[in-house]
Amino acid sequence: MRVAYICADPGVPVFGTKGSSVHVQEIVRAWRVAGANVTVYCARLGTDRPDDLDDLDVVEVQPDSVPGPAREQALENAALALVDQVLRQGCGLVYERYSLFSPALSVLARVLDIPSVLEVNAPLIEEQQKYRELLDIRKAETILRRNAGTADVVACVSEPVVRWVQARVPGARTILAPNGVNTERITARRPGRKNPDHLTVAFVGTLKPWHGVPDLLQAVALANSTAPGPGLRWTVRIIGDGPGRTELEQLAGSLRVETEFTGAVRPADVPALLHECDAAAAPYPAQEEGRDDYFSPLKVYEYMAASMPIIASAVGQIPSILEDGRTGILVPPSQPAALAAALTRVADDPALREGLGSRAREEAEKRFSWNGVLSRITAALPVPWQAAWP
Repeated sequence: MRVAYICADPGVPVFGTKGSSVHVQEIVRAWRVAGANVTVYCARLGTDRPDDLDDLDVVEVQPDSVPGPAREQALENAALALVDQVLRQGCGLVYERYSLFSPALSVLARVLDIPSVLEVNAPLIEEQQKYRELLDIRKAETILRRNAGTADVVACVSEPVVRWVQARVPGARTILAPNGVNTERITARRPGRKNPDHLTVAFVGTLKPWHGVPDLLQAVALANSTAPGPGLRWTVRIIGDGPGRTELEQLAGSLRVETEFTGAVRPADVPALLHECDAAAAPYPAQEEGRDDYFSPLKVYEYMAASMPIIASAVGQIPSILEDGRTGILVPPSQPAALAAALTRVADDPALREGLGSRAREEAEKRFSWNGVLSRITAALPVPWQAAWP
């Protein structure tokens, strides 16, 4: 069966280093494992194509680069151009990653009379209003209602996203489909310390305020100030890039925390960088008043698959993913002292480090595969897709 995977968001390169790019690639892989013939239709191809997706058919239509209100119309025009490409090539199912101003799913599902899945990863309307610029709010809301109302399945990455969709489109057929991990791509690290002179804690992600990296740097400084010996001091490895890098470099310098900034790296290179570390952190800050933590923490799943001892903030989905003291250590958000205490505990106890890591890997293998994520989504279709559509 031919699946048209549509990603009309120019901020999500199909072959990129962002978490959203990883998500696109892994869902495509899962469709292929399930036996589908996938073509990706996108607004941005990217430049970091993995070897195992070298044969993937990709059609790119970039939106015109224009300012102001014309930009939003350009996004819709590019999405409709992708629709034309799908209509020419045909498909048996359309799977769209929700993006602002793309009506692709509602058009294709109705014209071709095929099943459809809308994947919603974030409340994009509010995100665009808060962090960027949204001019035609009415059109953005209308397109969301049409897509979510048409889709046979609206796959949401978290309960807050489910609630957001249901509030805006009460009849939408939503299901909860959190992120997963590829335990073949993210392999387990070998046990034991990586350097006798120090320990290293890793962070993977885009360097933006909502990831809480300043709290991690402050926590490391606190932990190091009370470390009984040099061999128990922490360094930091930050795997990723983003607009906050300069400020984080300055903060690390002022705190005298030895920090390596790798910059953006290919997803294929992340496992080796994690394997050289002794622990990994997801230091998400406390949520703002009136806002749900809607994210599904891709980095936590990848830490688990890499067999890392994980220290993470007890926010959003994380307490349902990690069992405190068994597969990770949970700490209150926005409390560097609590994070420092967890780092000290992990530094002092080699058996705890190895136990946390091995049990996390076991859970990743059992509970969080991308194939399982896709199976949960397709199981919600009205008819089994393999039998229903050629």
